[in-house]
Amino acid sequence: MAKTRARKAGWLPALILLLWTIPATADDPPKKVRLAYSGWEVGTAIAYIGIDGGIFKKYGLQVEEVFIRDALSAGVYSLIGVDFLIGFGNPIALLQPMTAGADIVSLGTHVSQVPYHMGVSSDISEIKDLKGKKIGVSGIGGRSDLLARVILRRAGLDPVKDVEMVPVGLSPNRVAALSKNIIQGAPLTPEIADRAKQLGFKVLDVKEVPLITAMLMTTRSFIKKDEETVRRFMKGYLAAIHFYLTRRNESIAIIRKYFSGREPETLEGMYEAFAAQLKPLPAPDREAAQALIDAASVVNPKSKDIKPPDLFEPRFLEELRDSGFLDELYSEKISL
Repeated sequence: MAKTRARKAGWLPALILLLWTIPATADDPPKKVRLAYSGWEVGTAIAYIGIDGGIFKKYGLQVEEVFIRDALSAGVYSLIGVDFLIGFGNPIALLQPMTAGADIVSLGTHVSQVPYHMGVSSDISEIKDLKGKKIGVSGIGGRSDLLARVILRRAGLDPVKDVEMVPVGLSPNRVAALSKNIIQGAPLTPEIADRAKQLGFKVLDVKEVPLITAMLMTTRSFIKKDEETVRRFMKGYLAAIHFYLTRRNESIAIIRKYFSGREPETLEGMYEAFAAQLKPLPAPDREAAQALIDAASVVNPKSKDIKPPDLFEPRFLEELRDSGFLDELYSEKISL
């Protein structure tokens, strides 16, 4: 009996790999799914690759595209009537539905490691010295706000309780606000930080900061209703990432269809910028996710009860990783 159980245990990994790597057969009718986009970003590019490159079709899916112009909320409410949503808007509008009981969840997340600095007033020696001070950002929930919250948490500060976030505009406005002591800290891009140093401002260096640039979302109710379709979609999506990373010229040609008037150099720059955000497995980043929660907590205190794992359903990415699906896609040695 023990030997029988051992043999069955040995078959299990092979069976999982077989189930994950076999595409839908020609006899299977394609499953129709509705995919919504919010804005043009890395996730949208990958979806275009998956559709125009025939990758989703390979896994038995017929994708109907729905374009959402609601940039603020990233079309979260538009998950009513669609199966999947790619995009990322203001985190406040993203988390508000969750506090009201919505069952939205992220299946995958693209994260960019952003070089940033913190401009500070002359009496500040370390980031932790900003406790009780005002931090200037472009707007609550904006890019600079999210980056600042990660930087502050790394220094042991609670960005909701220990500092006051003040919307003052873009980087040049933040430098001006620093000069008048309206604020005592401000996240700055490397270019603006260098210029601020030349003008005599104090700038603290920090390590690169993770920033969520796109999320692939669905609802827990859809997962419960049609788990197999979610699996097919995730296989197609990760195969599209592989296509993008390994077939540069063909990927640029697909992007060109949607930006026919752009110069070749612009399209190549767009390709490289997106490629820098891609990993074979678009797993969530805890620091970046916590920044979303911190920002949303300013407007709705209930948001602070949300934990980073609550935003994600990692099961499908974990299955893809453990089944050997990615090993089949990538022939080269690659860190996952």
